[in-house]
Parts: sequence; C-alpha cells; structure tokens
Amino acid sequence: MDRVTALADLLQTTFSTVAVEANDVAKCVKRVRKFSPVSLAQAFILGFLSDPRAGADHIADTAASLGVSISPQAVEQRYSPQLQVFFRTLFEKMVQVVVRAEGPLTTILDRFTEVRLIDSSVIALPDSQAETYRGCGVRNGHVKSALKLQTELDLKSGQLLGIQIEPGKQPDQGTDRQHIRPPAGSLRITDLGYFNLAVFAMIHAAGAFFLSRTQHTVSLCSGGKGMNLIAWLSRQGVRAIDQEVILGTKNKLACRLIAWRVPPQIENARRRKLRQSLIDRGRTPSEKALANCAWEYLITNLSEDQLSFREAIIMYRSRWQIELLFKRWKSNCQIDLLDGRDDEIKMTRLWIRLCAAILQHWLIVIIGWPEATAISFAKLASLIAKMAAEIASHLNASSAQLVDFFNRLISRVRRRCQRTKRKAKPGTMELLADPNLLEYCLT
Repeated sequence: MDRVTALADLLQTTFSTVAVEANDVAKCVKRVRKFSPVSLAQAFILGFLSDPRAGADHIADTAASLGVSISPQAVEQRYSPQLQVFFRTLFEKMVQVVVRAEGPLTTILDRFTEVRLIDSSVIALPDSQAETYRGCGVRNGHVKSALKLQTELDLKSGQLLGIQIEPGKQPDQGTDRQHIRPPAGSLRITDLGYFNLAVFAMIHAAGAFFLSRTQHTVSLCSGGKGMNLIAWLSRQGVRAIDQEVILGTKNKLACRLIAWRVPPQIENARRRKLRQSLIDRGRTPSEKALANCAWEYLITNLSEDQLSFREAIIMYRSRWQIELLFKRWKSNCQIDLLDGRDDEIKMTRLWIRLCAAILQHWLIVIIGWPEATAISFAKLASLIAKMAAEIASHLNASSAQLVDFFNRLISRVRRRCQRTKRKAKPGTMELLADPNLLEYCLT
C-alpha cells in the first residue's frame, strides 16, 4: 500500500474504528441524531487542528464541512463529563495506532532497527485535578496539578512508540518506561533526566544500544580506584577523548566515553548562566561545576566501528527532534492552553487538543517523513492547520477522491514546505545525511 492510500485508509477506516471504540467506553453518543461517534470526533478534532482556540461557531462550521448541520448552541451543549471521557479515551487509543513511514531516511539511521528518542513535556492543569495529577515546578513557578507526556519517538520511521500520561511530579528517572526491554539492534538516545547506569546495563544485555549524556559527578574507575570524571579529564591534557571506561562505584558500567571541550565562548556563557542561577539562590558554584562548563560528554555501548566520534555527536544532536515535536504541539496545537468556563470544559478541550496533536503527527509522518531531508516539519504543521477544513470536506468522499486530494496535497507540500538549507549552520537532517558537515573543534 503506497503512503497516500495508507493515509486515506487511516483517516477513513482506522480513525472511525477508534472513535467508535472510544464511544463504547464513554457512552457519549447514545442515539445518532446529528453527530455519530465518528463525526463528533472529526468535527471537534479537525476544528481544533485548524484553530486550537476553536469556539462553538468554528466547530459547527467544521461539522458542516463533514455534512453535519448543527447549531453553535448544540455544540456548546455537547460539553459534558461523557465528552471528556470520550476524548481522553480516544487519545489513548490514537496513541496505540501504529503510523510509520517506510523507506530509508538516512544511511546512518539504517544501522539500527529503531532510533528511540525519549523525553517528556509537562502541562499545567486546574488545581481540581491534583488528586490524579500531582503538580511540580514549571517555568512560571510551582503548580498544584500537572500532567507529564512521557514520550518515545522513533526517529527512523516517525512512529510514536508510546505516550504515557504521568503526574507532573513524576521524575523522568522514575518512569516505568525506563525499564521496558528495548528491541535488539535499537538505539536509545536520552538526556541527563534519564541517566541510570542500571538501565544502561539492561539495554546492553538486551542486545540494544544507548547514547546518553553523563553526569559530571559520576565516578570513573581508573587503575582500580574511583575518580571524579572532571578530575580524570583534567589529567588527560587533551581537548577530546574517545576511550573505553568503567563508570560507577556500586553499579559499574563498562562503556565508551566520548568527551570534548566546547569553544571558549560557549564555556564562558555557561559559566555566566551557572553563576547567575546560583546567585539567585544565595549560593556560589564549586570549582568542579565551573570546570564542567568546559566539557561535553556522552557515553555509549557502541564501538567506534559502529558509530564514529563525529557521528555520535550528530546522533545525540538528533534528540532535538523530539523537542521540536513538543514545540509543534505547543505552538500549532497549543496543548498547554487551558480555556473554558469551568474545569470540566478545560480538561475536555485539553484532551481534544492532544487528539489534534496526534492527528497532526500522523499527517506529518505519512506526508513529510519519507522526505524529511527536503521537507520542513514546522512549515508542514502550519499548512496542515490551514487545510484542516479542506481535509474535513473530503473525509466523506470516496476512497479514490480522498486519494486524489492527498496526492494534490503532497504536491502542494513539496512546493510550499521546503527546508531552508543552511550552509553555515546545517540542520539535523543535513548532518545525518552527511556527518562531514559538522564543524567542531575536536583537536
């Protein structure tokens, strides 16, 4: 099945199936008068995809594009506890749908069965949700209630391997997804929030690979004695190092350490930021913390033959793609917006936005992922929002008509969503395609 036919089938068949299943749980649509479970889901989700602040008028207009005549007042009356359960359940079911791009993206990714990027994003909630979702500190201060989207993305295919809803207070290291045994031959890329030597050992035992930043406070075993990583690096007298080491004291891990000094301007900027953050708390940085500002370090169980020094840096930089996923969801779909006259409506609209974010990702994966080196996902996300009403108007067409529409949409994407090539500062996709484009002082 080609990708256009797969997309048509996804929106006409798979989406309809999960909408009916969600209604079986929520009992939101009991008698089909205006809305069926499918048209209800389509009207709200596509309405919010085109306008994340969609009011009743906009949703009624989207419903009209689907062939459903309903007044804004009737739309407003749809908000209920059952509607919240419907969209929460629908989100859970949409996350489980396998949507992936086929075909090679770049040769470096083809060395692995999957390239699993793991990260989380926190959304503040109304205080009334604190019993279920305990809060945490966010950018604007501590909140009583928040949820965390614990997310895994396969960079190779675009597939969402999992989104687990957790309380905002749950630390990344404590998520039970840390302990899921990965497929053999897969690569997991994580930041310091997931640093755990026992987890890395489990990944290695499974025949899979890890690539992670490491904490500068970790102990390194050298000559049978424990030594601080910073102290050990300072003794080497080099600007870059790539060698086998043993980390940890209690849980020891044999791995490959890749470390390099950053340019002076970056080091100085880091030190200024560190000093300022500690001054705000009435503290001063330690010598080790200041020395840490000069270095970047990664650990992996991949050999140099499997992944070179330069390739390791680029692969870790590719972790930024999951940050960009959250950025699209927050900028285009506004998943962190809370609006509505009461908490029930606020939570319902949150779940609708999350469903819209998943639909957006489905479209990006099928339309854009096979051409990721040429297509800007940010531009594609904006185009999808602009065309949501047009997509709605074609969903009840025949499969052949929908396929024709998506073929025209892909042609439009190729014209309007081209990546901006940056010779001076190549992006992730350019670097993955040609690691030699990485300009870094490593000597």
